[in-house]
Amino acid sequence: MAPKPPTYTAPILPSGRLCEVVLEHMSDSVIVLDQDWRIIDLNPTAVAEIGAVKGKTLWATIPELEGTPFATLYRRSMTQGITGSYEGYFAPFNNWYAVKAVPVTEGLMIFFRVINLQKQTELALKKSEARLSTIFQTLNQGIIVVDGSGTIVEANPAAARVLRMPPDAIHGPLSRAAGWQFYDSGGNAVAGTELSSFLDLQRGRPVRGKVLGFRRRKDRPLRWLSVDISPLAEHEAEQAGLVCALVADITERRRAEQALLRSKLFLSTAQQVAATGSAAIDFRTDKWDWSDETYRIYGVDPQHFIPSAEALASLVHPADRDELMSKPALARRGIVPPPIEYRILRPDGQERILRRVAALIREPDGTVSGIVGTVQDVTDLRRAQIEQDSLRAQLSHMQRLDALGTLAGGIAHDLNNTLVPVLSLSETVARSLPEDDPRRSMLELVIKAGERGRDLVERILAFARRSEPNKSPVDMSELIRAALELIRASISPSIEIFERLYPVPRIMGDAAQLHQVLINLLTNAAQAIGDKAGLIDVSLSEVPGTGLGTSSTNLPSHVLITVSDSGCGMDAAVQARLFEPFFTTKRSGAGTGLGLSIAQSIVRAHDGQIRFTSRAGAGTRFEVYLPVPGGSGS
Repeated sequence: MAPKPPTYTAPILPSGRLCEVVLEHMSDSVIVLDQDWRIIDLNPTAVAEIGAVKGKTLWATIPELEGTPFATLYRRSMTQGITGSYEGYFAPFNNWYAVKAVPVTEGLMIFFRVINLQKQTELALKKSEARLSTIFQTLNQGIIVVDGSGTIVEANPAAARVLRMPPDAIHGPLSRAAGWQFYDSGGNAVAGTELSSFLDLQRGRPVRGKVLGFRRRKDRPLRWLSVDISPLAEHEAEQAGLVCALVADITERRRAEQALLRSKLFLSTAQQVAATGSAAIDFRTDKWDWSDETYRIYGVDPQHFIPSAEALASLVHPADRDELMSKPALARRGIVPPPIEYRILRPDGQERILRRVAALIREPDGTVSGIVGTVQDVTDLRRAQIEQDSLRAQLSHMQRLDALGTLAGGIAHDLNNTLVPVLSLSETVARSLPEDDPRRSMLELVIKAGERGRDLVERILAFARRSEPNKSPVDMSELIRAALELIRASISPSIEIFERLYPVPRIMGDAAQLHQVLINLLTNAAQAIGDKAGLIDVSLSEVPGTGLGTSSTNLPSHVLITVSDSGCGMDAAVQARLFEPFFTTKRSGAGTGLGLSIAQSIVRAHDGQIRFTSRAGAGTRFEVYLPVPGGSGS
């Protein structure tokens, strides 16, 4: 038998039906023991939980209680008459229990509840707190907690390293007075409370990925942080303004990014200066990558144009498209594509010439993973080369003409010296013979041939000397009419001459030389028509002096003489040699090839220009521009 407890005043249990109702509906297990530890009452929950039975002692019902903290609690409450509580694990039932022992008049009332879920939650919470503490202490990213006054109230070791402070000195105000200086992402010094990050927090918005600079003292180097901040206080009862900030030192990364930006800027500027872009293709992903200058060269907007084989083909001139688009296939087979020049048609309608030089991208194992190349706009370079080639050809041509003129002048002098005695002696002998002497007619033939030779020599000398014209005021209308009157008598009557002579100012020129130019142009026009019916159109007018590209373009106006014919015209090969001395398309004996070269020399000596347009089978038009000194009315 258990010892009798001492006498004490205990609560009185509810009686009757009320006690039954209370016990029946309680979710906790309840048993009532007398002073001999027999169960004198219990509720249905106790029956279900521990199999308790009225009249049976507690120790007989649950013999495993002996020696447990639960038994110690029950005996202390029974003997000392005090209420006690305990929570613990009871291994035989594999449950956690929260028990309460309450002394009553009959003996002892025990309440107990299974708290497995509560204990599991508590254990999980403790494990979570332990893990969070470990993470907080070992995380490589800094964590700081700041209150509403801008004071660090908690920080992990990583935060001390990021902020370059001893762990025991990191707590304190983030104020300028405490030595802190903050900078926005642009490098401008601002107060901590003025940073956009803190302004966002004041509006209840979390901050993500903000960049700010800081230093503790002015003599310390500027450091850069990436900051994520979230409010911690979710209820009004919690501390207002408490925030948690994750900070990471991105100083080196920012320096690398700034260096990369500068490098990209330098590269972009260099490519723009050199008019050379870069382009690459990754064969593994089929991704195309163009530099900014490449987009500019092709005349497309990088915001709307996506580089690809199809997109590039749409810009390439159709005649060059197949050759250019075949090069990536060579690269995929490990063959370096040769340099290539091709034409493109920009969206704005411009045609440009590009030069591409490519190289292969190889992986460490030697496989080709892509192609990279430079794209250069060589349009202006090629035009300059064409112009340079043209100037070289002109220089060579002028050098040949100069040499030819020198040679022709020497030959003409020798011929002239030879012809003088021939003509003199022939004329003397002819005069000494009777008119009916048959030898006289033969000498006259010799004299005519000599005179033709003398005329040819004079032309050659005139070409070789390039002597300055004897200038005086010339009425070009009268000069043209005189030339037309002379030419009409020597050309085929089937050729019609149409003249349009408008009033023009007098020019300063050599009338004889200009007459020779007109006769030459009219004769050539008539010979181009031949015996067929045709038309020669002659006009005279005054035109502005600008846009002619001569040394006299500063003069107000020019006299324009045009001679057009409906003859056979000239092909490109003939046009290229038209003013070349001794070049002629006429049959042997029909011309010397000096007419147009002499005409050109005369016009140039008058500071003018001679131009022509012609097409095979469609006639020829010559234009002669002669400057008017002092403008109209001179």
